[in-house]
Amino acid sequence: MSRVRLAVLLAAVVLGAVGIGHALECGGRLVVDGASPWDVQRLCGDPVQVRESLEVVLKAADGPQGRVYVPVGVPKQVWTYNFGSSRLIYILTFLEGALVKIDTGGYGY
Repeated sequence: MSRVRLAVLLAAVVLGAVGIGHALECGGRLVVDGASPWDVQRLCGDPVQVRESLEVVLKAADGPQGRVYVPVGVPKQVWTYNFGSSRLIYILTFLEGALVKIDTGGYGY
C-alpha cells in the first residue's frame, strides 16, 4: 500500500473515531474542538475578523434545595479565517477559551 493511501486511510479512521464534523487544516495540522485560541493562532495565524461577546449558558450549582441551574454570561469569541479563493471561509467559535464549533462559509476571496 502506498504511503499516500496509508495516510488517507489513517486519517479516515482517526476522524471517524473522534466523530469530527468539521475540522480546519492549517500547515498540515488539524484544528479540532477543544483547542485553545492560542493553539489555533499558532497553527493558522491571525484571523481576518474577531467578534467578542457574552453568551448566556446554564451552569449547575448546588443550592439549599439541591442542584439548580443558574444563567451565567461566559466569554464568546467568533474568529473568521479567509485563506483565499481556493479554500472555504472558516468560522470558529470559542466559549470560555475553548473551541466549541467549526463552521464553513462560501469560498474566500
